[in-house]
Amino acid sequence: MKKSTYTKLRDAYLHFYQACSSLFGAKGLHVVKEDFDLHALLCNYDAIGPFVYYICDYSTHKFIQVGGSCESMFGYTAAEFEGNGFSFSYKITPLIEIVRLLRGGKVFWNYYKQTPIEDRSFLRVNFTTTFKRKDGSTFEGFQQNRPILFDAKGNAIYFLVIITDISDLKTKFSKHEHYILNVKDPTNILKTHIKLNDTESNQSVSPAELRVLKLLAEGLKTKEIAAQLFLSEHTVNVHRKNLLLKLECSSSSHLIKKALMAGIL
Repeated sequence: MKKSTYTKLRDAYLHFYQACSSLFGAKGLHVVKEDFDLHALLCNYDAIGPFVYYICDYSTHKFIQVGGSCESMFGYTAAEFEGNGFSFSYKITPLIEIVRLLRGGKVFWNYYKQTPIEDRSFLRVNFTTTFKRKDGSTFEGFQQNRPILFDAKGNAIYFLVIITDISDLKTKFSKHEHYILNVKDPTNILKTHIKLNDTESNQSVSPAELRVLKLLAEGLKTKEIAAQLFLSEHTVNVHRKNLLLKLECSSSSHLIKKALMAGIL
């Protein structure tokens, strides 16, 4: 592995785990886990092709309850797949795709935390990507992810993942898609694309502006940001105005949402 690829992968994992780390050490999770019924959920799933399903347990960072066409799609049996940590993704996804997906995952988790607790169960995060099989061959897949089990604080413990082989659709991707759905209103499903043009965005936002942006995202007011960063309120306002101009936003709330979706925060 090239050093540059390793560095990107390491940084992507670090940021991803930081974004979802609120679940670490959660107590009493065994109670809600014992009452969970995966079969009831899968009975309502309409497949568009061969698929594999599993649960991502974010309290242990492991894949559990694996099923579907594992061996025919990936070359691994369900037993080989199940119980592994998230690092097993190396075996079924090209490295460059893992970096991209982890960056997208970081964006999703930040978006998730900004979502009211009562609305989190309506969120979905889906993407198309290239998967690889045990023999080294690849196929195009569509991965759907939805939170299905929560603790008392609204943190997602389980995510149901369904990977569908869409090779037969003869789709040629100029680029892979990554997006978030909010299905709270079935008559008006909201789709938000995750744009990972973070190289350009991060180059345009200065380190000083980024520090202000992070505190704005935490809900701090101008006076509080100035005190924490040892700046004048005038300087904080200048940074905020520059951020609004650079990211083409009309308000602080719009600015924070756009920065989350661009992977800047």
